[in-house]
Amino acid sequence: MGDIFGYKRSGKAQGVFSSDNSFLTFSGTSNVTGYLIQNWSIQYVQQVNEIFEIGSQTMYWIKGRPQGTGQIGRLLGAKGADNEGVGLFPSTAYDICDGGAMLRVTAVGGHCDAPPKGIDGGIVMDKGVNLMMDGCVVTNVGFGMTVADLRITEQYGWRFAFLEVK
Repeated sequence: MGDIFGYKRSGKAQGVFSSDNSFLTFSGTSNVTGYLIQNWSIQYVQQVNEIFEIGSQTMYWIKGRPQGTGQIGRLLGAKGADNEGVGLFPSTAYDICDGGAMLRVTAVGGHCDAPPKGIDGGIVMDKGVNLMMDGCVVTNVGFGMTVADLRITEQYGWRFAFLEVK
């Protein structure tokens, strides 16, 4: 039997995302508390070009070299991004002549410690990601502020040449 809109689903969630128990480590900074990180993302792409020969329907692929980009956004607060040499980015990430830095990101989304009650087989949403990027060079830094909340935001962007996902 469905509800008044015809949906046939359980009234209980199978799993719950919560701000509790989430964590992030970035570039060896095991405790990012105080950096006021609001968001982060990375993307790793490989260019693939298609070619065809004249007079044929045969397709060929040209494999390009992969390249990644990343960004992290935070609010300016008590800690700077390069707080006394223990910041988010090592010094080698700023000088392309140093060959770039290795950055690690470990993250687990927020979750409850136990599965929801009342459901057989409820699950704990505690899976995360462990990323290692190499050849990382900071390519841009930005700042902003709006009149609505007067917080100063800071954004960093970087490029990288190698990605390992565990």
